[in-house]
Amino acid sequence: MGGAEIINWTQTIAWEAGDRHLEATCPACGDAGAKPVRLAVRSPWPPHPEQPLVTCAACGTAFHPTMGQPPYEAVLDPLVDVYLEQNAGIDVMAELLAAVDPSGIRRYIEIGCGFGFLLDYARVAFGWDARGFDPGYSARFGREALGVDIQHIYLNSAADAGSEPFDLALCAEVIEHVFEPEKLLVILRDSLTANGTLLLTTPSASGIRPETQPGTLLSLLCPGYHYALYSPKGMEALLRRVGFKSVSVIDRGHTLRVAASVGDELRADLARPFDRRSYHDYLRTRIGTTDPVSPLGVGYRYRLLKELTNAGQFEAARAAQAQVAAVIRQRWNIDLTDPAALHAALFEAPLPASIEAYHERYPFCLGSVLYFSGILAWLADGRRDIAQSWFQAATLAGERMRATLHIIGADDEESEELMWRARCYVSHLRVWSEPAKAAEDIRQLANMPSPLLGERVPARILEDAQRKIFVDLVNLGQYAAADRLAGPVEAALPSGGEGLASLAFALGILTLNHRKAPRAAAAFFGRAHQACLDMPDRETAPVVQSLLWPALYHQGQSLANAGLRQEAGEALRGLLKPAAGLPSVPLDLRARTELLVRTQRLPV
Repeated sequence: MGGAEIINWTQTIAWEAGDRHLEATCPACGDAGAKPVRLAVRSPWPPHPEQPLVTCAACGTAFHPTMGQPPYEAVLDPLVDVYLEQNAGIDVMAELLAAVDPSGIRRYIEIGCGFGFLLDYARVAFGWDARGFDPGYSARFGREALGVDIQHIYLNSAADAGSEPFDLALCAEVIEHVFEPEKLLVILRDSLTANGTLLLTTPSASGIRPETQPGTLLSLLCPGYHYALYSPKGMEALLRRVGFKSVSVIDRGHTLRVAASVGDELRADLARPFDRRSYHDYLRTRIGTTDPVSPLGVGYRYRLLKELTNAGQFEAARAAQAQVAAVIRQRWNIDLTDPAALHAALFEAPLPASIEAYHERYPFCLGSVLYFSGILAWLADGRRDIAQSWFQAATLAGERMRATLHIIGADDEESEELMWRARCYVSHLRVWSEPAKAAEDIRQLANMPSPLLGERVPARILEDAQRKIFVDLVNLGQYAAADRLAGPVEAALPSGGEGLASLAFALGILTLNHRKAPRAAAAFFGRAHQACLDMPDRETAPVVQSLLWPALYHQGQSLANAGLRQEAGEALRGLLKPAAGLPSVPLDLRARTELLVRTQRLPV
């Protein structure tokens, strides 16, 4: 798969102006004729030919008209290890099943089930009779490792799936590989009961944009493997053309989530919340049944660490971290108790020349384990110095792993995301010890490419980091440092919600106390107060509880300082005589307001 040649595949993506066209028929809507070439990317299969990607003007679906059928059965063992330890989105797949009522499902079929994680989850969590179909190597491995029912064949008809129909069919991240999607969907349609449901996920064509961060774009394109990237319009047209009457498509930016039924009633709700507790229980169950040092055992343990940390269950997360650290020490002889030393060792080590060479030295999830260890040190233990070391090591480990995947034209979107967030957190953690340096570091990060891949920080991650650092600097009274970030923060204020409320309030405090511009400060406080009022959950939202009335008080105070007594009185009247349905005014703030009105003789 690409031999020993190391290629930065993101740099082989060449965007085109659309003046080159190719004759091609859209696999989604069937539109024929010439289609503009959106981009070209090299194939990972020797001799690495250029693969043009065209876009259908009728429905927006993008596809590779010159791509050949890849040898899926030839996928190598190390790629399965990457999947098991790091990039299998078991939670994302499990979340999809939340769209249906599990009590209404008895028989479940999954096409292109891969390793079989979701078959296993459905069986363990819900007790479903689950069967999968996949001819690939990972499916053979998964059948043995998980003990799930996987048939290693391609389905040529519904009869190949068995004589009894299924209540639910899932086709996750498969249809983008298929050159004849209608044939696959007809088989799925005929495999379902009269009221059966099809759930489907696939990369979204809407993510194919120059501004999409490189690792994410490469994961979407997956050169040599992804034939078609569907638009919501194209996907719905395709499903209805093969006989699905009820169709729901949600575009989540990089992924389409789809539910469909041949009946008039769609028994699925893609917006139904996912109760992650069942997923946590599944991980704990499987941790107790797998070899700790196997790629499967490592992957389960890392995912539990991630889940518990994200859920704020820090005590349980510490135990999960200790389990992962013990396994990594046993398998790779890596000491996770000294992240600074690990960072130095990673910095000095040569880049591996292959997937196998990398895995001899490191787990594929090392960068992610380091990242969540940093989160624990920061938020659970208050150890900002140790957390900074964790994040520095995570940044380098994540990029090393991604650079290794680039050898075969692959990437890992989560590693890319966490790598950049870790790099931002290194700057953020300086707020408490070196506030001026924290502001300067995050300002300079936009111009600092990553050391191995030469990538730039994604704008949305940088913007989020600047906002959080700015608010913390203001809250700490580090106004001079905060002022260095005020320009970009103000230029990119959100249009509403919690982000606008907190940022406008912080800008008001800075403008009032540091810039000594009370009239301008009053405008910021007014925006913060209005943002709180406009929130649909204003009766329960924490930001409303903390900022609604302080923003109004500071608005009145700023107007009074500016000599605008009438306007100040009008603002403070809303605090002294609040409208019905708003949270109660804290007694101390009401007392301060009454004192301000009395001493300034404001007309309320």
